[in-house]
Amino acid sequence: MSVSKKYFLMFLLLSGLIVGCSSIERQTEKAVKAAEVAFRDDDKQPNVEVGLIHVYLPRGFKVEEEDDNNVIIKQADKAYLLFVNPNEKEDSSVLFLAIKKQAGQYLVLHSFQNDDKFGFVSIKESMKEKYELAVGIGGVKLTTETDKDRLKNDAKQMMEVVSSIQQ
Repeated sequence: MSVSKKYFLMFLLLSGLIVGCSSIERQTEKAVKAAEVAFRDDDKQPNVEVGLIHVYLPRGFKVEEEDDNNVIIKQADKAYLLFVNPNEKEDSSVLFLAIKKQAGQYLVLHSFQNDDKFGFVSIKESMKEKYELAVGIGGVKLTTETDKDRLKNDAKQMMEVVSSIQQ
């Protein structure tokens, strides 16, 4: 193989890596923006009662299992874990601060707040091509594992779920 072909192949490989890296960065930026818009929107009303929790679940989401503070929600073959700490209010940052202690593991750890509530989104790589996405408000957190192409949509829907729970 000639030297110019080797350089061309190296250029293609490096270009692919750069595009792949920037692609996840773009997807995480879109996910954060979608979560923040849903956080500020706050227009979803609860449509399901799970124990003492009243929550909005988008179409296709179903409660699979529940205990005192945790609810497993399914949508097709995807599972979501809803955690509710009844001792924390909407303006609490306790869950975010706990996650922040492990900040080096996250691709994204972003918070936002308004006058009466504190929200966050976190994204970390869980395995090749899969990402752990968590969103929260106050003492409520919803977590799932997703693909990079679904980060934006999942972040939006998950924040709608979390923001519908009264704390």
